[in-house]
Amino acid sequence: MKKKLNCFCILLLVLMIASFVLSCVAGADDFHRGWEEGANNHEPMGGYGILCMFTVLICFLVGLYAIACFIRFILCVNQGEVFTWDNVSLLRIAGWCSIIVPTVLAAVMTPETDNLIETWGSCITIAAEGIFILIMAEAFAIGLKLKEEQDLTI
Repeated sequence: MKKKLNCFCILLLVLMIASFVLSCVAGADDFHRGWEEGANNHEPMGGYGILCMFTVLICFLVGLYAIACFIRFILCVNQGEVFTWDNVSLLRIAGWCSIIVPTVLAAVMTPETDNLIETWGSCITIAAEGIFILIMAEAFAIGLKLKEEQDLTI
C-alpha cells in the first residue's frame, strides 16, 4: 500500500516539476521577447514592469517552496511517518501554493497576452493539481483524526 502511495506521489511530483519547468521555459521566452523589444525601443521600465518582474520572481520562489514541501512529504511517508499533522501541513502548503502561483501569474500576464484562453487554460491545469493535493491533505487529516480517536478508544 505504501508502495502505491509512493508511486502516485512521485508521479504527481513529476507533474508538478514538469509544469514548473514548462512555465519557466514559457516565461524565459517571454522575457527574451521583452528584452529584445526593450533593447530596440530604449524605453525605461515603468512601474508596472517592475511590479510584474518582482511578482514573477516571488511566484518562482513560492513554486520552488511548494515542490520542496511535496518532496518533504514524500520523504516523511518513506520514513514511515504517514499520518502526522506535519504531513497534512506540508500537503496544504503545497496545494495552496500550486493554486495561488499560477492564478497570480495568469492575472499578471493577462494585460500583456494575446491569447487569454491559453494563459488561463494553463492556470486552470496547474491549479487542478493544487486542488488534488488539497483533497489528499484533507483525506490525510480525516485519517489522522480517525487514528487519534482509535488510539483513545479502549
